[in-house]
Amino acid sequence: MRKRKLGSAAAVAALTGVAVLGFGPSASAETPGTCWDNYENAVSGYMSAYAQLNCDGFIGMAKGNDLNWADSSGSFRGGDATKASSVVNKGNYSEVKFYLGTGGNSTFHICLTRAEGFVRDLTDDYWLEDRTFGSVNNTIGSHRWVDRTSCSFYAV
Repeated sequence: MRKRKLGSAAAVAALTGVAVLGFGPSASAETPGTCWDNYENAVSGYMSAYAQLNCDGFIGMAKGNDLNWADSSGSFRGGDATKASSVVNKGNYSEVKFYLGTGGNSTFHICLTRAEGFVRDLTDDYWLEDRTFGSVNNTIGSHRWVDRTSCSFYAV
């Protein structure tokens, strides 16, 4: 019984020492965002794209189609094309179909369903689900909202 009390007292003293010396986590430590957090906080009806994995580095968001992420109109503009490494879909009913290139009519596409919600890492998704055609990461040039029957290839 005495040994336990000494062990508990030692543990409390050690934790107090760590807190006083500052080796423990601080209240001001910044916690990185996650796709789940971003999905939960996203505006309903929108999709969002991020420049970094795990939905960090916000690029932009869109409620409608944007058939050219590199032009000066639409939700995504100028340098937004070919930067997405993660995406979120909080659309109300539709899937988001992402395209390699502009125009929103390429055979090279990948869809993100509302049920999937987000993709943390596009480096392991491939156009037409085939490594031969390259990674989706940093290559999305446009998107369009579509129904599920319009999607042949899905982000996983």
